[in-house]
Amino acid sequence: MTDATNNSENGHLSTRYWPATFEERGVVAPFTTPTLAFSRVRSDQRDGLEILIPGMSGGSGVYVIAWPSVREVFRMTVHDRALHEAIQDTKATTPRMMRRCANQTAMTGLAGPDSLECSKVALEQEENERLLTNFYLINSVVDRLSPTPASLTVAELSSPQGQRKARQILDQIADGLGASSEKIYRCLEVWSDLIAPLGLSMMPHECRLRRLMKRLEAFRMNAGEWNQRSNADPDGLSLLAADVAKLTLDVGYPVIAEVDAFASNLAETLTGWKKVEPVIQDRLDRLSWLLDGWEHVLTIWDSVLESAIWEQVEAMEEIVRMLPLVPKKELERHKGNAWGELETALRRFVKPLQNWQSGEVDIDLLLRVEHRRARAL
Repeated sequence: MTDATNNSENGHLSTRYWPATFEERGVVAPFTTPTLAFSRVRSDQRDGLEILIPGMSGGSGVYVIAWPSVREVFRMTVHDRALHEAIQDTKATTPRMMRRCANQTAMTGLAGPDSLECSKVALEQEENERLLTNFYLINSVVDRLSPTPASLTVAELSSPQGQRKARQILDQIADGLGASSEKIYRCLEVWSDLIAPLGLSMMPHECRLRRLMKRLEAFRMNAGEWNQRSNADPDGLSLLAADVAKLTLDVGYPVIAEVDAFASNLAETLTGWKKVEPVIQDRLDRLSWLLDGWEHVLTIWDSVLESAIWEQVEAMEEIVRMLPLVPKKELERHKGNAWGELETALRRFVKPLQNWQSGEVDIDLLLRVEHRRARAL
């Protein structure tokens, strides 16, 4: 695979299409300006920011432009100018930080009432899932580590009397673990905050990242079935999309299992929290990176499930343009020959994707999202 660059006044053109790391791939920035749609943000080599913009003016490759030049080169919407400034101020180069910037900017109403309402719902849902995760985590600790049978209800934890009861039980548990009650309280608070986007496996309500994994699994199956029953995909792009989805799932499920394992060993996790906390943070960050961009892909496909076949074909072509490829470094962690298999799959679809001999890759076929920002929040 080649990497060619052309210098320009405000940036350069790169034809490398398979990133080595998540940081190289960058995080999706939900701009509303069409040219900037589905662009990605990453740190540059000078501790600044740069933006990766796919296939401008129908050309091949992806333009890498210095962050300050973006406002000079493009006529941005008012919302995008505000988002651009927020990203710069906070150095939002991770999915968590970008999500916060996106919601805060949407809450200004600059992207319209639909985006504002979706952002409100998303923020309320995140807070509810954080509280639910905290409740189920505390209840799990009480149920499994309390010296005497005990349980708590949501109503109890919402009342002063119930909170006193919970404190008394946790004090007993802390004594049994040989730790201070303050340490146990702090551990549970931080723990639930860290895993709130994923939640706990025993929760009846699935939190955002588990829901996204389930939607991705459904998309993988649906894309494969759609190819079999449709004659409108002769290049088999839906099979490529299904392959990328499967690889994402194969890498993601073990990460979730690692996070869930800590909740299966409560006493060990709580007593060793100083070493456990950075591990859990790392796994959640990795999962967020892995799934970054898939919300936009799934939103596009969901919107055409009941549409005419030609609309589905257009949607699948758009999806292939923006597939969030798993970086090579992550595939090296994933045992087996997944990298080779997917590279072979890409070679099968050389016609719609690139001129393999010249190495000129049409990144626009891999990275561009339509204006569906609000629904993907």
